[in-house]
Amino acid sequence: MSLESSPISSYGFTEFKEIEKRKQPCVKPHPYVEIFEKLGCKDLYQASLVCKEWKQLTEQTSLWKMFNVGKLNIKFQEETQVDDQKVHSLIPKDELKTLLESLEHEKILSEEDIKEIENAYEKALPIAVQAKEAIQERLYIEKLGDVYSSKEIPKILLQAAGLYQYILHCPSQDRQEIVKEKLFKVQGLLTKLCEGKSLSTKVMRKQFEGNREVLKKLREGIKEKIQALGSDPSSEEVRMLYKEIALGMKDYFKALVNQAIDVLGPAPCEYAMIGFGSLAREEMTPYSDLEFGILIQEDSKDNKKYFKRLTTLIHLKVINLGETLLPALNILCLKAINFFDDITLRGLAFDGEGAEGKGCKTPFGNRHTFELIQTPEKMAQYIGKDEKGRWWHHEEPHLPMELLTFTHLLGDEELTRQYKHHAQQQLATPYQVGLTLRQYLAKYHLVREDRITFNPSLQDPDKQGLLFKVKNDLYRFPHLALDRLALLKEVAASDTFTRITQLKDKGILTDNAAEKLSEWMSIALFMRLKTYSHYEAQREMMNPLLKPFGFEDPKLVEKQFALDLAALKKIKKIYSVFIPFYQAVKEFLAGNEDAFKSLDVKNISTKTQGDIALRLFQQKKAKKCYKLALEKNPEDADILVVLGCIYKGQGKLDKAAKKVEEALKIRSKFLCKNYSLEKACNKNFAALYREQAKLGNAAEPSRKAGFIKLKLFLENYSNIATYYNNLATIYQAQGKLGKAAAIGEKALKIDLQLWGKNHPHVARTYNNLGTIYQEQGKLGQAAEYVKKALTINTKLFGGNHPTVARDYNNLGQIYQDQGKLEEAAKHIIKALDINHKLFGKYHPRIATGWNNLGAIYQEQGNLDKAAESVQKAFAIDLKLFGGSHPTIARDHNNLAGVYQGQGKLDEAAEQINKALDINLKLFGENHASVADCYTNLGVIYQEQGSLKKAVGYFDKALAIDHKLFGENHASIALDYNNLSQSYEEQGLLKEALEYSKKALAIDLKLFGENHPCVARDYNNLGIIYLTQGNLGKAIKHISKAYTINCNFFGEIHPRMAIYYNNLGQIYQKQGNLKQAAEYAEKALNIALKLWGEHHPHLAIYYNTRGMIYKRQGLLEDAVEDVKRAVTLGSKLGGENCRRMARFYDNLSQIYQDQGNVEQAAECSHKARAINLKLIDNNPLAKVAM
Repeated sequence: MSLESSPISSYGFTEFKEIEKRKQPCVKPHPYVEIFEKLGCKDLYQASLVCKEWKQLTEQTSLWKMFNVGKLNIKFQEETQVDDQKVHSLIPKDELKTLLESLEHEKILSEEDIKEIENAYEKALPIAVQAKEAIQERLYIEKLGDVYSSKEIPKILLQAAGLYQYILHCPSQDRQEIVKEKLFKVQGLLTKLCEGKSLSTKVMRKQFEGNREVLKKLREGIKEKIQALGSDPSSEEVRMLYKEIALGMKDYFKALVNQAIDVLGPAPCEYAMIGFGSLAREEMTPYSDLEFGILIQEDSKDNKKYFKRLTTLIHLKVINLGETLLPALNILCLKAINFFDDITLRGLAFDGEGAEGKGCKTPFGNRHTFELIQTPEKMAQYIGKDEKGRWWHHEEPHLPMELLTFTHLLGDEELTRQYKHHAQQQLATPYQVGLTLRQYLAKYHLVREDRITFNPSLQDPDKQGLLFKVKNDLYRFPHLALDRLALLKEVAASDTFTRITQLKDKGILTDNAAEKLSEWMSIALFMRLKTYSHYEAQREMMNPLLKPFGFEDPKLVEKQFALDLAALKKIKKIYSVFIPFYQAVKEFLAGNEDAFKSLDVKNISTKTQGDIALRLFQQKKAKKCYKLALEKNPEDADILVVLGCIYKGQGKLDKAAKKVEEALKIRSKFLCKNYSLEKACNKNFAALYREQAKLGNAAEPSRKAGFIKLKLFLENYSNIATYYNNLATIYQAQGKLGKAAAIGEKALKIDLQLWGKNHPHVARTYNNLGTIYQEQGKLGQAAEYVKKALTINTKLFGGNHPTVARDYNNLGQIYQDQGKLEEAAKHIIKALDINHKLFGKYHPRIATGWNNLGAIYQEQGNLDKAAESVQKAFAIDLKLFGGSHPTIARDHNNLAGVYQGQGKLDEAAEQINKALDINLKLFGENHASVADCYTNLGVIYQEQGSLKKAVGYFDKALAIDHKLFGENHASIALDYNNLSQSYEEQGLLKEALEYSKKALAIDLKLFGENHPCVARDYNNLGIIYLTQGNLGKAIKHISKAYTINCNFFGEIHPRMAIYYNNLGQIYQKQGNLKQAAEYAEKALNIALKLWGEHHPHLAIYYNTRGMIYKRQGLLEDAVEDVKRAVTLGSKLGGENCRRMARFYDNLSQIYQDQGNVEQAAECSHKARAINLKLIDNNPLAKVAM
């Protein structure tokens, strides 16, 4: 019987085993038992069949006891009832139960059985996650832990420990004790696999709890010192605090290592452990990741095996601290479903496993291409070339730079010195002609990527008011830049503050620059420490809006680290250094050795102060700074454009347009002095520029001068196109769509002249024009332009690029307007997929995508999916912006729209009021977003039947819009339409007619006769005339609406269904039942083609046709149709709304005509009950009688 021939392992559920706790007499085991202990499952089972004595001996082995004590008993938790919509999740659960019960009678499970069980849980888990069944989710995660704990593979056992730690976060104390027992078994199995000394459960428990307690006390001590330093510590105080933290974390790490060595035994050779990253820079917090490698004296198989085992045991101790996120353990089945661990508070954990493209700075490396258990010479090779002569930075882009900043942790210091020596030798390697590896890594490698990633981008509208990520936004760029400078100038120090001093001593930094950089780093580091301590985790979001704008919601303040005014001043101080330093680094790495000598961080310009204020959403302050900057330099066109953007954001569109128009005049004046614009139109200056650029230094001085002049012209001429685009968006916001399109076409003409057909600027302008034409209702032209943009950007950037995602998104919205909802959803999903790949789960563009998708689902009548999508957007934005940002207000409004569609009108009103509260605090009363909230509240109250309240809110919206836009604006027309509908429902037809005519007059002036907004106005007028009984005028106006929209959208479109339905009702009133039935049939057929049989919107069309059948005497058909209306209508707005009251009333009338008195009375009673409920909830309500 060969041990090598038994690969099949066995499996059992550990929590269903009774653990023997009785003391056993100390009896020496039979020698065969020791032999049987080494057998695998299959051989052990075969041995048990040989004879009775062998059976008794095999039953004494730990493996046999593990799998055969007690009977496998599968239990499923039944705490929650699953509703019909979730019944699909029971199918895999039942399959799982059947599978496990079928295996219940197996004494020993084969590897195939285990795999089958594992697959079943892996299938069940994503369904539980998607259905948000927390109890089942935890159950399946724990069961996966049980499966993994049966596998004799160290990495899998570590994953099992991580899964159990996740379950430990559940509140049940009894469950925690059971799971801890499982964890100790995993530790025992790992220790056995690592051939270490076994520990008693008592010792394991003591270490488990003791390690957590020591870390907790260390953190508490640091927190006390943070508070003792106050709000404004000096750079030296921050530096000394971090030095103390580094020493404390090194000591803590040594203690964990010593615990592992005590189990494993002494090392077989001399070794050293070196720390990387924040630990090396003495910037580690008590919540930071562990980043380290192991240097060994001799590269042998046994040595590596020992240190891999040591790393495994250390990793288990770190996992047992309960702060390792599950995705960090690279568990494939969780990775496949993008599992998000929102329960574990991320803290002390092993660095970055499972994070693609990152360094993974632990002895395991990335487990594929490199590992950090090496001799000093081989470890240093990761900085240079591999054994095949390939540069490591091509294969692992981040690794070489990350291995250059290190510190000795423990072990033989001589090995650390050797590593340092070999690393320096690698850096001296020639890379290209005239360039060493040191120079390449410092000046070129990933420089562009870092510059893009950490660009402060203060004028980016997406970043205004965005929550600060203290690490990425304030801290990462300076330390990466200093890494490069230290590398290039051969600065020996690894900690940031000493590096700054040594760079100053070498004459790279001026005294003032060094002082300001130290101050920047100390502010950022202290903020990072305070933020982590606030959250008691690696969470870094800081909210700049809560306190300055007076948001006092205690939940928000508790959840988010709110920056007070003093902290905001410090952030301003950081950016006053960040902006010039960013530019100086860029110039220095480009070859300007004197860039830092001319670095001026004393006198921050008013323009830069404006940029900083804009990032903090302090628009008044920003405006003031820009105006001061403009006084010093009245010809600065860029400042004028930024001011224009601020005014546009504030809804002051006339002022916005004026500023951009001024900027255009300045640029045009400059060009006219230096070049003929007429000549510009006839030459391809971009081609000339590229040709000139190829000559470079070889060009003659006169040609060089021409090149500089040409470059200057191109920059200015290109800026004019940009300004035209900005002005077009302002005209678009003003509702001056004709002017917007004309100015956009001017921008397009310039871009085409400068850059040719395939250039990002041309694509940008096509996109902007596409949105203008979309708003004009020219959907064919809009689609054509956005498709052109998509073609250009795909050709330039490939399929995965933000601009390509933007084009798909815009095209999806055009398709939505065209009524092509499936096509629209397809394009929005494409945009979401691209953005998800590029930016991950949490990014403003992802939130926008979910919002847009939610709008499409809502239009399709899929309200559950709509709600899910909009809530996803809200969750993302809440994480990015906090609870007090215009984006959050927008999301509250979107949620309100979904709740309105679901008939949850009180919840909808609550969401709109939240949006209103945010917008009022941020912008004051006179702002377009406030007017939108008033409009939305008016719509809700109108739907509730509170028509006077609705009119009050519509009047408020109208007053604001009048101040912002004047009389002739699309928003004013919409306000008039809303007022008209409210008055029409109150029976005030004279007022309704007056407002509807006003809306029509504005839209005709803005758009001309052929536009969907004009069609909407004609339709609304037609409805009023219908209510008045003026059927001729009603038909005339609704027919006009029909003709306009038919030209725009074709026959199959939601608006066409509405018009046919309205015409059907008019002909019904006229008594022309044949014509009425024909139009009602057309309306229903369009709706069926658009949405299928079960869409709630079909309720209206079935009701109309049913009432026509009633008039025709086709009572059976009438009953059938109106009953369908009742069924579908209840899905749309719930049971208690005016529409449902009307449907029940109609059904009652039909039953009465049939002589079915009992059912007529029942339906009449339901209609009356709904109306009474509406009156109770809204005393001013007008009910549907």
